[in-house]
Amino acid sequence: MSRVRNSGSVVAPVAGRMSGDFRSAAEFAEAQGFYAALFGPDGHVFAARSLCGRASNDAMFFIGQSFEGGLDSAPVSRLYQVRRGDRSPQRLNDAETRQIGLSPDGQSLAVAYAGGEVGVDRIEIWSAGEGIAVADVPGRIELIDWSPDGQKLLLVVAGTGADLAGIHGGYAQKQKTDAPAWLPEVGWGEGEDLWRRIWLWDLKGQPTALTSVPVNVWEASWCGLDRIAAVTSDDHGEGSWYAAKQSLIDAKSGSATLLHTPRDQIGVPRGSPDGARIAFIQAFCSDRGLVAGQLSILDPASGEVAIIPTNAIDVTSIEWRSANSIHLSGIRGHETVVADYDFSSATLTELWSSTELTCGEWAPASVPVGARGSLFVGEAYDRAPILAEVVDGELREIVSLAASDALSTMSGLGKAEPFSWAAPDGLEIQGWLVRPPAATGPTPLLVDIHGGPISSHRNRWMARTRSAPLLVSRGWTIFFPNPRGSTGRGDAFARAVQGDMGGADADDILSGIDALVEKGLVDPDRAAITGTSYGGFMSAWLPTRSVRFAAAIPISPVGDWYSQHRTTQIPEFDALMLESSPWEEGGAYFARSPAFHRQRKSVPTLVMAGGIDKSTPPGQALECHFAALRSGSPSALATYPNAGHSLRGYPEYIDTAARIVWWLDTYVGGSSTATI
Repeated sequence: MSRVRNSGSVVAPVAGRMSGDFRSAAEFAEAQGFYAALFGPDGHVFAARSLCGRASNDAMFFIGQSFEGGLDSAPVSRLYQVRRGDRSPQRLNDAETRQIGLSPDGQSLAVAYAGGEVGVDRIEIWSAGEGIAVADVPGRIELIDWSPDGQKLLLVVAGTGADLAGIHGGYAQKQKTDAPAWLPEVGWGEGEDLWRRIWLWDLKGQPTALTSVPVNVWEASWCGLDRIAAVTSDDHGEGSWYAAKQSLIDAKSGSATLLHTPRDQIGVPRGSPDGARIAFIQAFCSDRGLVAGQLSILDPASGEVAIIPTNAIDVTSIEWRSANSIHLSGIRGHETVVADYDFSSATLTELWSSTELTCGEWAPASVPVGARGSLFVGEAYDRAPILAEVVDGELREIVSLAASDALSTMSGLGKAEPFSWAAPDGLEIQGWLVRPPAATGPTPLLVDIHGGPISSHRNRWMARTRSAPLLVSRGWTIFFPNPRGSTGRGDAFARAVQGDMGGADADDILSGIDALVEKGLVDPDRAAITGTSYGGFMSAWLPTRSVRFAAAIPISPVGDWYSQHRTTQIPEFDALMLESSPWEEGGAYFARSPAFHRQRKSVPTLVMAGGIDKSTPPGQALECHFAALRSGSPSALATYPNAGHSLRGYPEYIDTAARIVWWLDTYVGGSSTATI
């Protein structure tokens, strides 16, 4: 196998065996070269979020990601500026940027970033390209919001020991210490540094904490000038978010008044500029930060909540365009949709929809500009992220973030095409399919199952999965199913997974494979399965239900729901989804645990996990590995000691992509005589 340049020693893998140090493997060099081409040379901004700007030709701002030190280190997040007509964005700072927000008049920009001191973030105000005010806040700034008059900033700040949500790594923040390494970490499950609070800043003195224990604030926004709409709970634990409520907080005293106790979960609270309405999204959810469902409007005076009809769109982001108009984006089947709802006329106007392009990071997101415009970061499987605007229904590209070799590297690696099929009970199920362009007959198949389960696959750049394009180049078809429980199909479809996770949703996926086989698109004897989080659970679970699979690659999986409940940061999740008791024998905690069931046949299984993952702790991966071995299957367990949930850090991401390719080449596409 060829060697690649890396710092430190590189040990060649043993022939036929996956070693711990995989950097000299040909697959690693291939994955590294592929991603280097997609992400561009050091310093190239390849991804963006939090795009904001005005309708005129004034500057727009966003948080961009780039690799300053190559793929051996984590990407950095920096503040960028771009103007209409620019060929490339301009970087404005050198700090790890958390959040940005443009003032209501568009003249000032608030920038939150990691401060010079550990455990302290900094908030800065820019105007006319210069910093005019700066202050420090103890903790991690997760959200900022300008008051309607532009005179104050609201900050939601996580304490220095607070857990991060699964989509942000699912680990506990830790402070650096000079104490001896052998000293234990002692956890009490309580402490001031575990809570999330609202801080206020008048842009003059120092920010001050508004809320206090026992009010934990997950999200918040101004509701007029003297009140704040907030999603709150009376406990700081990550799992307490599942029972969070809509509250109204007095901006002077910090006192919280309960307004609404939802049936399920809520998120994205947005108070109208005049304080007359509070908009939020309520939905049956599986992850904090991934709320997709019903646009809801609360009257703070009466406490009444109205559900706004959105033409079958599962709403994922909302922003007020004016006191009487709200801008939204979301998912409807295969489509990503951007729209406005006008309260004066009670009408929904769809501004843009597409299956060819989607927008947003974890879920569709856009922001309003001017009277009818919209800004977002768009992308597709074969199209690198672009900063885009929609004006009068027309999509205009502002600037592309494609690296110089990105499009040529993805050329010939297929397109994401919508795919639908019938489940065993006749329900239509949807997903996406990427086929090798030159394929004329059955190919090997990799089924990639999304996390959640309340989430969905979309038409995203390189599929936002570790190895899909690399496998397409080898002649594989990649299948991205959205089984029941996925977003974009309405409340009943999402709720269908509750109490049956691993049941009908599993049948949806298996029937999708059957449909591909029947169409002659894939080889029935060369199907593999992978996924992360919920997808990791399903990747371990489905080989115990079907003989269809030739290989399985669970990532950050759950193997044993009993031990998961007792070790995760979100025990409320499994109680919600399984609708069973973790304190009793039998039931779904036993029946739906992959570790308690043998695989139907020998399925070579590669299990990968993060050592500091608190969402699905690494012991779950060990149980999946043990169960595969005891089923008589070849199995390898790769645990990355400094990685959190879903293994999204670098260089771990490159390493996992290389191992997936090696595993499938070895056990499905190549020789099946390797030893573990």
